[in-house]
Amino acid sequence: MRISEITTANKPYIRIIKGKKKIDIPITPKLVALPLGKSNYRDCGYVGCENIRVNFKGKVVKINWTFNHNKMTLFCSSGHKAYSWSNVKVATFTDARGKKQNLIVCKRAYGDETERRRYKRYPLVKYIVISQGDNMYEATTADLSFGGVGIVSKKRINIIPSEPINVDFGDVKIRARLVRTVFREDGSELFGCSVSKVYKYEMAKLITHDEAEANRAKEEAAKARKIAKETDSGWNEGKISRWH
Repeated sequence: MRISEITTANKPYIRIIKGKKKIDIPITPKLVALPLGKSNYRDCGYVGCENIRVNFKGKVVKINWTFNHNKMTLFCSSGHKAYSWSNVKVATFTDARGKKQNLIVCKRAYGDETERRRYKRYPLVKYIVISQGDNMYEATTADLSFGGVGIVSKKRINIIPSEPINVDFGDVKIRARLVRTVFREDGSELFGCSVSKVYKYEMAKLITHDEAEANRAKEEAAKARKIAKETDSGWNEGKISRWH
């Protein structure tokens, strides 16, 4: 996807990273006519946008070239795919009418296909029941995040992207929307689904509970290995008598 093709329908946003701090800022693209004096931008990829405002140190400020020393990445989605442009810069110029215009500029016109979810994925497998309309299917999760869920089905099922999916974990129920489908080598189908922020508590409950269980199991396994190692260290094959 070309950066100049981005519209509001692609839900673009800029991610600014400074040290350990990270902030995602939505942008509103618009058509911008470059004046003759700015022909150097034609060699880059760019998209015009409305003023970008962010809450910075307790004040609402406009993002301009002074933020260019931070790491900034532009993200957007198109259909079932997501794209990113790394190391973008903010440029401001005055158009022929004397009005200041903003550009998001990148050395590359085409974006990289990238990960869609903003949150860390946890590889947690849970048995679930998904339903859409009158159709109901058994499936498993491939991973969970605070903003999404990966669903694996061994059978070919029909999911409509524009309609919500009911996901039943047994003790927790959420609604999700399909954003991407991947056919895997083992014949199963992976459905990447987004989950609304209104279910963030439910997702946190699922993730933190399973992560705690996984950590406990990991600790118990480590203790078992340690005990086995200490017990086995004094054994000699000649000392083991036959019992059968």
